[in-house]
Amino acid sequence: MRKYHYFVILFILILAANLIAQPKIDNDPFWQSSEINVFSSGIIWRDCNGDGYVDVFFSNGNDIVEAKNNIYISSYGVLPSSATWYSVNNEYSGHSAVGDIDDNGYPDWVVANYIGADGFSTANLANLYYNMNGFPNITPDWYSGDSIYNFANALGDFDNDGDLDLVVATGEIYESVYLPDRIYYNINGQLQSLPGWQSTYEDATLDVTVGDVDKDGDLDIAFASDGIGAGIYYNNNGTIEASPSWQSANTEPANTLIFGDVNGDGWLDLVVAFNKQLGGDGYFMVYFNDGSGNLNPVAGWQSSTGGYGSGVAMYDYDNDGDEDLAAGSWGSNFVLYENIGGTFTTSPVWQANPSTLVEEMAWVDVDGDGLEWLIDTIPADGSRKLFYTKHHPLYAIDSVIMDGSKLADPEYCYDMVYGWLSLVSAPVTEIKVFYKYSFKNDITISNWDTFNMAFEDTSKPLIDFYADTTFGWAPLEVQFTDSSINSNNWNWGFDDGSISSEQNPIHTFETGGAFNVSLTAQLPDAIHNHTERNMVVVLGDTIYFKDTLITTQNFSIPVYLSNSIPMEQLILPIYYGGDVDLDLTGFNTDGCRTDYFYDVKKISHNDPSSQVVLNLKSTAPGLYNPLPPGSGKVLNLEFTQNTGLGNNQFDSTTLNFRSLQFEAGFIDFVPRVIDANIQVGICGDVNGQGDGTTISDITYYVGYMFQWGDAPPLETAADVDGSGALLVSDLTYMVAYLFQSGPAPHCGL
Repeated sequence: MRKYHYFVILFILILAANLIAQPKIDNDPFWQSSEINVFSSGIIWRDCNGDGYVDVFFSNGNDIVEAKNNIYISSYGVLPSSATWYSVNNEYSGHSAVGDIDDNGYPDWVVANYIGADGFSTANLANLYYNMNGFPNITPDWYSGDSIYNFANALGDFDNDGDLDLVVATGEIYESVYLPDRIYYNINGQLQSLPGWQSTYEDATLDVTVGDVDKDGDLDIAFASDGIGAGIYYNNNGTIEASPSWQSANTEPANTLIFGDVNGDGWLDLVVAFNKQLGGDGYFMVYFNDGSGNLNPVAGWQSSTGGYGSGVAMYDYDNDGDEDLAAGSWGSNFVLYENIGGTFTTSPVWQANPSTLVEEMAWVDVDGDGLEWLIDTIPADGSRKLFYTKHHPLYAIDSVIMDGSKLADPEYCYDMVYGWLSLVSAPVTEIKVFYKYSFKNDITISNWDTFNMAFEDTSKPLIDFYADTTFGWAPLEVQFTDSSINSNNWNWGFDDGSISSEQNPIHTFETGGAFNVSLTAQLPDAIHNHTERNMVVVLGDTIYFKDTLITTQNFSIPVYLSNSIPMEQLILPIYYGGDVDLDLTGFNTDGCRTDYFYDVKKISHNDPSSQVVLNLKSTAPGLYNPLPPGSGKVLNLEFTQNTGLGNNQFDSTTLNFRSLQFEAGFIDFVPRVIDANIQVGICGDVNGQGDGTTISDITYYVGYMFQWGDAPPLETAADVDGSGALLVSDLTYMVAYLFQSGPAPHCGL
C-alpha cells in the first residue's frame, strides 16, 4: 500500500510540474532607456499622440534627485532609446496616472511629487500636464493648492459623474510625517485646487489603487500604508468613508498594491507587496474576497521568500483564463508567479536575468503583434454606471455603445490597466465596449537604479500570418500564408476593399499605399483576429519638377510630390547644373502641402553642380501628423541667375553619392523621379539673342518649321502661344504681335 501511495504522490508531482510550463518571456530586456541618473519611479502606457500605438510615460526623481519627467513615443511599435518629450520642471517625482481629465480625447498626465526642493524637510505639490493636441504641455497646467508629501496617485470616478477624479497617497515614512489622504474632484474638466475629500485617518502611504471591491457600482480605494499595512476605504454611492473599514492583519509597511480577481470568482482580491526596509519580512501577499465584498484580513497566499517588495502587476500571460502575477523588488531579479487553480505558485516560475531596483511594473504589447479587437456586450438594468471589461489590461478603447447609441468622450471615463468604465448615465439594457486587447503582452518595469526595461513575450501570436513580399511597386502580387495553429474558417481583409476566405490567398494590390492586412479565424477555443498595420507597402510615389521658363533674375522653382504613403521625412538631393550660373538663395514651404512642417533644413549646399539636400520633418509637439497621401507642391527653391540665357537640368537622380530618401516611419525607400528642363530666357526670343521677339525670330522659326534651320535654343521660349508645343500657330502669333497689334508672347506664363 505504501508503494502505491508513493507512486500516486510521484505521479501528482510530475503532473503538477508539467502543468507549470516555463513562461515564454525572454530573460533579458529587448529594450531599455538610455537616460541616466533620472531614477525613474512611475511607468504607465497610453497612446499619447493618437497614432494607434501605445507610448510609455515615466515619472522620475524618486527621493534621490530632482529630474524631468519624460515620454517615449512609439514609432509604429518600436520604442526609441531616448525620450521624445521632457517636462520643463524638475521634481522628486514618484508614481503617476494618465487619463483624459478634460474630455478632449487625449490622455492627460498627473504626477505625484514626493518631497520638495529642500529634500525631506519640505513637502511638494502634485501637478498635471494637459494634453491638448497629441503631446502634454511641457510645463504643468495644474498644481495642488496644498503642499503634501505625495508618492503615488490614481484616477477614478469617485463621485459617479462620469469623469476622472484624482486620489493621492500622502505622508512621508522616513520622517514619520503622517497626513490624511486626499481626493481632488474633477469639476467640468478641471481638478479642484484644494481636496474635496480627506481621510480622518492620518498615515504615511506609498501607493493607492481603486476598484469595485463590493460590486455595488462605485469605486473603492485601497492604500499601501506604513502604519496598518493595507487599508480600504469603501465608496457608498459616491461618498468615500472617512477611515478605512478594512485593514490587513499584517501591519508591516506596505509598498505597492493592486486589485485583481485571483481566484476567478468574479470578486476583486487585493495583492500587496510588503517591503522590509522599515521592518517586517517583505512578502508578497493576496487577500481574498469572501464573495460578498469583504476581504479576509489574513492573507490567503504568500510568496515563499520576502525582501524589499516594490512592484506588482497581473495579466493572464499563458492565456489559460486566470491572471498571473509579475512581482519585483529592490535589488533582486523580478519574477513571475503562475496562477494554478485560483492561487499563485508559492515559488516563482520565471525570473529575469538582470538584478534591478523595480519601482513599478506594467504589462503591455510593445510591438502590437498579439493585439485583437474584442467586443464585450454587458447587460444592464438602469441601476449602475460602472462596468468592467472581460479582459485587461486594455491596449485601446475604440468606442462604447449604450442602449444602441455611441457615447461621446464626455459621457464616460475609463481605466486601461483594470478595464473599468464609468458612465455619466446608467444604461437601461446593455453597453457594448469595442476595445483592443493583447494575448501576448510583454512585461515592462521602471527601475530607479539604472535603466527602464522591457522583456519580450516570445510566444507565438494566436493569429499569425506572413507574406512572401511586403514591399514593391504597383501592381504588387503578394502570397499570404496563415501560420496560426489549428485554424479554420478564414476571413482575410486587404484594406483595399478586397477580401478572401482562402487559408493562403494570393492578392494583387493595384495602387500605391500602405495597407493593413487582417485575418479572422476560428481557433480551438474561440474566434480570434489580428490586424498587421502597414503590412504591405505598395509604391506609387513620384517626385517631379515641371518644365519652366524663367524670365527674371530672381525666381522660384517648385518641387512636386505625388505620394501614396504618409510622409514623415524627405531627403532630397537636387542637381541643377547647365548653361546658366545659378545660386540657391533660399527655400520655403509657402503655399505648399508641407507648410505646417515644423522643421525644414538645408543640410548641404555647395556649388551649382553639386547636390542640395533638403530635410523636411513634422516633429513639433502638436504638429506630429505626417504629410498625408496626395499630390502637389512640397517645397519652393529660391534661385538667383547670374549669367546669360540657356538651359539647366533639374533632377534628383544624376548625382553620385546622392541620398534621395522617402521616410514614412515604418519604411524608407527611394521614390521615382521625373526631371525637368529649366530654361532662363525671354519669352518669344526664338533665336536666343536676348532681344525679345523680332523679325529675325520669325525668320529663325520659319527655317525651323520648314526644316532648313536649327531648332530654337530655348524651346520653352519659342512656345509663344503657351500651347505646350512648337506649332505653326506660334509663327502666326508672332506675326500678329509684330504687325497686327496682337497680344505679347506669354509662353504659358
